Amino acid sequence: MATFTFREAWRKKVVLVAGVLTLAFLVLYGTGLHFIARDMVNTANPAATATSYFAMMQSILLFVMGLYLASFLVAGLAILAAVGSVAGEIENGTLYTLAVRPLSRSDLLLGKFLGQAAMLVIYAALFFLALAGLVYWQTGLVIPGLVPALGLFILEPLVLLAVTMLGTTRLTTLGNGVLAFALYAIAVVGGMMEQIGALMESTAAVYTGVVTSLILPADAIYRRLVAAVVDRMPVGNGQDVPYFINPQSMLGPFGSQSTPSDWMLVYTLVYIVILLSVAVCIFNRRDV
Repeated sequence: MATFTFREAWRKKVVLVAGVLTLAFLVLYGTGLHFIARDMVNTANPAATATSYFAMMQSILLFVMGLYLASFLVAGLAILAAVGSVAGEIENGTLYTLAVRPLSRSDLLLGKFLGQAAMLVIYAALFFLALAGLVYWQTGLVIPGLVPALGLFILEPLVLLAVTMLGTTRLTTLGNGVLAFALYAIAVVGGMMEQIGALMESTAAVYTGVVTSLILPADAIYRRLVAAVVDRMPVGNGQDVPYFINPQSMLGPFGSQSTPSDWMLVYTLVYIVILLSVAVCIFNRRDV
């Protein structure tokens, strides 16, 4: 079932549309990088001078902004690819054909999840590496913390996939799509409020962001990704580049002033497992 779903996922029109949009995004992003980076200095030795150090910070800012926008495309694909995995097949009657096969409902649901997860992992990884490659090509910057950042970028759509798989076992296709996008919007707005609260030293705003991260930890993963990149920047040289400079301040609300802890990553993994377990229980009890 996982293999069948993986093959079927690549044939969906939503994947084709996402691929076209992704290509268009990369072309526009690369063009913008070209015109911005042609006036920047080389970033090969960023700690040497203030000019090269701030050039590296600008390059990372461009990369982070690209990832922030790319997250919306990846999230949209994760939701739209799975929004009708069960509900849609019940509505059009194709689930009954699958139900006669020697598969349990849990095998059917988990197979769909694994197949779509494999598709999303490949898509997200290629998207991330394309962005990192464009930044390196235009600015000469090798993204710090590339491997952990890649892993976190891949994890983000899997969270949304788990949420959507839970919704499709109970809600209609339309209702599930509305709920998934609404939860993602809440997570993004909450994450933005948390970072603004950290910049303005507002405890209430920070706690609001933390609560939304517990509801849906998608934005928290992005914030941890930013920290994985920015926190690996070299420190200043103590002269024209002070040691105490905070690169996160340049990123503003798109950065990670309030960085999720390791426990948030553990929570995210447990979150996915719990949602899939609940989805299996609901699907097993549902009368189709």
